[in-house]
Amino acid sequence: MKKILLLLPGLILIPFSAFAISLSEIQSDPGRYVKVAEGQTTTMYVDSYSIQSLRYAPPYYTIQGKIYYVSYTGNCIEKSTVIFNYDYDRSSVNLRKDLMPNNHITDADRGNALWNEIKANTGIKFTETDVYTYSLSGDYIETEKNFFDQSVGGNSPAYHAANYMFYKCYNIYFDPKYDSKNLY
Repeated sequence: MKKILLLLPGLILIPFSAFAISLSEIQSDPGRYVKVAEGQTTTMYVDSYSIQSLRYAPPYYTIQGKIYYVSYTGNCIEKSTVIFNYDYDRSSVNLRKDLMPNNHITDADRGNALWNEIKANTGIKFTETDVYTYSLSGDYIETEKNFFDQSVGGNSPAYHAANYMFYKCYNIYFDPKYDSKNLY
């Protein structure tokens, strides 16, 4: 009985340590962990091996995958499963079609109108589950609550993760890549 009690604390930590990940692990496998957004203090990666289409019912799509949000100032990695829900009627392709009939506006104004539409509603929502936080060296820190039905902001890290995942599933981008900001 005494031996079982001594082993018990180690068994409790197995689920957390078995899935731990470090920054060096992520950076050493760019084929798997694809950098989709980077800022001064943060970087977001998508585990390209984890992406799967859950629903294909045009204009509605649902895709699931794992993301890694690295905070250099927080000295941590947040690993989570995300489920993106897309409304293709709000994609840039469809929004452009709505703007085309108006021949009285310039291309620049049309581009601004498209960007304003995307900022107002990207057509993408997400749920984040299984949220674990690790140190940059891979030590488990904590488990956080799940986040449900969040809207994805245009040109945000989540936007780039969703756009990349849509491309990996359907070989087309949901919205513009914004080449100056994304890395995928």
